[in-house]
Amino acid sequence: MFVYPHTNPFTIKSHRLFEDDQPVRFLRSPHQSDEFTPRGIILHDTAGRLEKGSAVDWFLHSEARASAHLTVERDGSVTQQVGFDRRAWHAGKSSYRGESNVNAFAFGIEMVNLGKCVKLRDNSLQPWFKAQFRDGVNGLSFAPASTRSHGKGWWLDYTEAQLNTVHALCAALAAKYDLSFLAGHFEISPGRKVDPNPLFPLKELRACLFGEGNDPTTPTLTASAHLRRWPSYEDNVIAVLEKGTRVEIIRSGRFNALGHFELWHLVDTGTQEGWVHGDLLNTDWFE
Repeated sequence: MFVYPHTNPFTIKSHRLFEDDQPVRFLRSPHQSDEFTPRGIILHDTAGRLEKGSAVDWFLHSEARASAHLTVERDGSVTQQVGFDRRAWHAGKSSYRGESNVNAFAFGIEMVNLGKCVKLRDNSLQPWFKAQFRDGVNGLSFAPASTRSHGKGWWLDYTEAQLNTVHALCAALAAKYDLSFLAGHFEISPGRKVDPNPLFPLKELRACLFGEGNDPTTPTLTASAHLRRWPSYEDNVIAVLEKGTRVEIIRSGRFNALGHFELWHLVDTGTQEGWVHGDLLNTDWFE
């Protein structure tokens, strides 16, 4: 899935990106700041037009108020717009493991993609900006997918060139700056963002970079817990979960279980769903 030459074509010198010992195109975005200590990478979709340079040009405009360190086009080419010693404005309202303002400690990489699309009666696919595309036309491949984080929609697949470039970029950044995590925008801004789309192999890339067990955004139980039919302490236990069990949060809420409101999570264990008390999950990453 991720294939690039044995020697990574990307290197970093003085916080600038080089490919095959040649500097990649650098177009400085005005939307950046200092006080940057990178520890990880956040992946994004541009959720805009597919024409080469469209997203890069947008990050140059004063009204954009956003930027990324790198943008990867559909053909795999890359443009740098913020030096790697500077803070790009890509994450917005965000939180990772209880620490807000992810811009302050994570690189931002944008991948040119349409974002969520809807299928119209004529079978064309339409993103938010109302253009129309067709599956299989002009080399574009779409697929339906639905996750709790992304919702239901039609999504444009990433090109092999994009995937290979993104893998090589992440590997180069991780090695140069001793990074420890990779996350999607939807993971640090849940409910607000849905990128990268569900066709992107995020878990596979994370495993390639940091190992199979490195999935810091998966909540785990901090102690053994009762899985309950509803959020209360009534006689409604359906299972006992061991400490360290990984779960997926379906939704959360505060409920009056003992005369005061407490946080509970409806979770999916992979085999069944039920409620657990909020104090029993390590959800510091979840805002």
